Amino acid sequence: MNTKLYEEGEKSKAICSSCQQIVTSTFARRDVPFSDGNGEVKNILVSVCDLCDQVVAIPGQSTPAIREARQKVVKPIEAQLPAIYLDMLDLAAFTVDSTNSTEFRKVLMVFYLHRFASGEYPRERLLKAHRTAVERFKEERGAARRRLSMKVSLRIADDIKTLVDNTSMSQTEVIKSVIYQIQTDVVEARKPALLKELSALSAISA
Repeated sequence: MNTKLYEEGEKSKAICSSCQQIVTSTFARRDVPFSDGNGEVKNILVSVCDLCDQVVAIPGQSTPAIREARQKVVKPIEAQLPAIYLDMLDLAAFTVDSTNSTEFRKVLMVFYLHRFASGEYPRERLLKAHRTAVERFKEERGAARRRLSMKVSLRIADDIKTLVDNTSMSQTEVIKSVIYQIQTDVVEARKPALLKELSALSAISA
């Protein structure tokens, strides 16, 4: 890991993908767009090719600013759900800390979505939650429905896409299954280690 502190005007060597060779570069401050086109990070120090003026490298000192800018890019996630699922999510939030508001729904969802997408929680567990939820909460015509709406980081949006792709469920089915798993772990099983971890998140997010 390179932990050298670079300054504007300092020279270096880098491989330039545009010039397709090793070039001399100069450190300068630039606004750099994200590779997927969703936003940019402003005024960070980067290494610029002296031949074609393209960014060829980003030093470690600029990485935190990139991550901060990336986290500010959000994507709306919405789902129309049977009202019982929002009740489950709110009861879980209450179980973690009785002072939690509905804003803690997002914390719970993000926590579980990332753990399932990363493989820390096995996907089969999510599929089982889906099967059990469908059987336990049969959806009848005319039943009350409520909208779950969250703005999540692109990383979490990618987690949802990963789960959709790897489970063959729709986004709404993934969300319902995650909520049911939260209900199972937090409200019914009341797993001590999990509650302790979620309680810490509750204190941080309050």
